[in-house]
Amino acid sequence: MSDSYKISRRKFLQTGTCGAMGIGSLINTVAQLQLINAAAASNIGGSDVIGGDYKALVCLFLRGGCDTNNVLIPTVGNPQAAAYTTDRNVVSIRNGVVDATLNPAGIDDTHPIAVSSGGPFGLHPSLTNIASMYGNSEVAFVSNVGTLAHPTTNANYKSIGLPRQLFSHSDQVTEWMSSIADKPYTSGWGARVADLYHEMWNPDSQTSMLITAAGNNQFMNGGDVPQYSVTSAGAISLASFGTNYSSALNSDGSYKTNSTGNRLKSLERIMNYSHAHLLEDGYTTVVRRARENEAVVTEASAVATGLGLDFDTTWDNYGATDGVANELKAVAKLIAGRKCLGNKRQIFFVDVGGYDNHQDINGSLGGLLTSLDNAVGAFNQAMKDLAAAELAAEVGGTLTDPFTYDQVTTFQASDFNRTWTPNSSDPGTAGTDHAWGGHSFVIGGAVQGGELYGSFPELAVGGLSDVPSGTRGRWIPTTAVDQYAAVLAKWFGVPPGSTEMSTIFPNLSRFDDPFTGGANLGFL
Repeated sequence: MSDSYKISRRKFLQTGTCGAMGIGSLINTVAQLQLINAAAASNIGGSDVIGGDYKALVCLFLRGGCDTNNVLIPTVGNPQAAAYTTDRNVVSIRNGVVDATLNPAGIDDTHPIAVSSGGPFGLHPSLTNIASMYGNSEVAFVSNVGTLAHPTTNANYKSIGLPRQLFSHSDQVTEWMSSIADKPYTSGWGARVADLYHEMWNPDSQTSMLITAAGNNQFMNGGDVPQYSVTSAGAISLASFGTNYSSALNSDGSYKTNSTGNRLKSLERIMNYSHAHLLEDGYTTVVRRARENEAVVTEASAVATGLGLDFDTTWDNYGATDGVANELKAVAKLIAGRKCLGNKRQIFFVDVGGYDNHQDINGSLGGLLTSLDNAVGAFNQAMKDLAAAELAAEVGGTLTDPFTYDQVTTFQASDFNRTWTPNSSDPGTAGTDHAWGGHSFVIGGAVQGGELYGSFPELAVGGLSDVPSGTRGRWIPTTAVDQYAAVLAKWFGVPPGSTEMSTIFPNLSRFDDPFTGGANLGFL
């Protein structure tokens, strides 16, 4: 166990030794330092113990509230297909239903997908790769998921406890990431998993169990295991020393004999001093560990190239060139270099914005989904290529315990769905507004893909799935975030029915058991 984990933040506070010296300011200072590159471990070097027990969980968050009514679409032959065309009107995707104004020829622009019941359905025309992956049983959809404090229906909506600040972006993001919808935020469920299991699962850890490619986030905040930030290009370097310290370091790692090299040399010497003042010592410790973690992450990021994998070409082949694509590429590189990180369990976070489409949804959503689809397609291909490359290395005798495609699961989440009916009759300006339950997808070799899970809502304003009082179609979730996340946590290694599971998801017992057939959540 590294020195950075010998005393937890909670135990430190319990000692009471700093009560009169402004401990709140200290904690706030350290929290801000985490944003620089806060790190979790102190020793550099890889470990060969990471083998068949490795698992990585990747959270892909679509910020702004993705309109998933236009992601999973009932098509002609589905009893709800005509309602889709009529109610969605100018923001609808042509789904094969004949409409004199919107679709007189009955064209179907969606990608058809097979479901065992309640179909047929199609995916948005921008989701070409995800549709193909669904057909290969690599993707599953979980329908009508959302934040819930208690099981809620149209009948008990006005009497049951509801999520705090329902339909608010910031609050619903927080509740998705914490899974606790009826209390103020204290921590994310990813952070609680790491608090309970990091030391047990990752005895040879060289860096944090929590790695974000999208900056500080609530999914990983609030626990004793700090999140470590990387950029799309890899580790975050100290500024003003050139790209990857090119202005300060020689190719062999020695300091250059110029002002920049001397400045870095002096800074690193200062970082190695012990300071009598608690804040000074805390600051230097954080920066020192950040540099050490930077070395580990940089080493890990180079492993894929050593295996003969060219992720840049893979991403180019999929047209995956923007922010979310680069974040997923950084995650792929770190999974390839997992032995350098030394963790048997790793949680990653990726975030993309732009989904708050109150206007011009016809002009915006397609491009956003194309970007997402390209990025997800490239990442999925990279995981399969990594598995093939490591299997070949094992056969060649140069690697043991190779990576397998079923060791990574990616799950998608978003603030909330959007209203069923648009806010304008003008196709050039129409958008949709804040709603509630939406559809999420899960990707990976362990996924029981090619199927729709959960319970699909009744697509009718004023229907049984709608929030009362004429809300333009805001579906009351039939699957709670708690249930969705608990299935992911079980796959990751948290035993169902355990005290650990109830600690991570304290409201889970209020809902149908997600691990039995009745909940229809067997996607993993």
